[in-house]
Amino acid sequence: KDIIVQVGRTGAITPVAILKPVHLSGTTVSRATLHNFDEIDRLDVKMGDKVYVEKSGEIIPKVLSVAKEKRTGREKRFPVPSKCPVCSSKLVRAREEVAIRCENVGCPAQIKEALLHFASRNAMDIENMGDAIANQLVDKGKVKDYGDIYYLKFEDVKILERMADKSAKNLIDAIQDSKSRDLNRLIYALGIRHVGEHAAWLL
Repeated sequence: KDIIVQVGRTGAITPVAILKPVHLSGTTVSRATLHNFDEIDRLDVKMGDKVYVEKSGEIIPKVLSVAKEKRTGREKRFPVPSKCPVCSSKLVRAREEVAIRCENVGCPAQIKEALLHFASRNAMDIENMGDAIANQLVDKGKVKDYGDIYYLKFEDVKILERMADKSAKNLIDAIQDSKSRDLNRLIYALGIRHVGEHAAWLL
């Protein structure tokens, strides 16, 4: 139906296929990753195409191939963007990489994704810091980087949508608890490129 782009925590721009919902391996799938723009070229996928989809590892839906024999001639090629869809910064492609990146570290999309990674279970494990909370904290200007999390007060969190007194207190308590995590968890939480859990432990 369409192709959109998402901005990840490292600034990488990922194209995503928006599909007519289809039942696949026990769930309804309406989105599938296209990985990068080289993959779009390799598959020769266009907006309006009928495609074959599978779940990679039975989890992540991905486009396998295009049913080119079903094309009508009304399909449209997806243009490679030159600007970030969120902050409008110029996109850059490093010589050795397939990924196109937004290099603006203040890009709200990157901050949101980085915040979710920072709070994830294998990182700082901040319970209740989900998508909705992270999005609101960034949109309201309460959090611009990881450090700002630790300056949040009960009043800052209480004003968020669907946040009652008890859930606000639970989030503040979870943030305080995260200060006791081991150093390797913090290093991993920072989301440094090429530094996974094992490398963080070695460092």
